[in-house]
Amino acid sequence: MTVLEMARKYYPRLWSRERVEALVQAGRLSQDEAREVLGEKA
Repeated sequence: MTVLEMARKYYPRLWSRERVEALVQAGRLSQDEAREVLGEKA
């Protein structure tokens, strides 16, 4: 399972917005992927 798949599965039930943003900072998710997971528009 990729980080993106895990983010889709676990946000927001187990992962907070801060966790998703931390994955972007660590280079594990792109900004576009994070927006998709968080339900934001580009």
